[in-house]
Amino acid sequence: MDETRVQQEAGLAMCAETCSGPGHRVHPIQATVAAAAPSSWRDALVTASADGDVEVATLEGATVRLWHHLPLDLVAGEPVAYHPVAGVLAARGAVLSVRALS
Repeated sequence: MDETRVQQEAGLAMCAETCSGPGHRVHPIQATVAAAAPSSWRDALVTASADGDVEVATLEGATVRLWHHLPLDLVAGEPVAYHPVAGVLAARGAVLSVRALS
């Protein structure tokens, strides 16, 4: 799932250039933090996904609801990785900016 491709397919190519903030484009600082703190990544499984919301359960037992501005179409049981410090979710080979809702 390449975020740029997903945005273009959804007709949101303009947003790919202009949207910013949690849940939109990955900011360079987010990418730097994720790379500099690899121990903060949390392996997780998707427990629910609807619209732009996705709920993940980390292997440590925490449940987090995340938002991305595009529907992620992830399925329950799908493995992902969440970096709570950087605010990014890795899924299907892409790293996406997300906003923690809970």
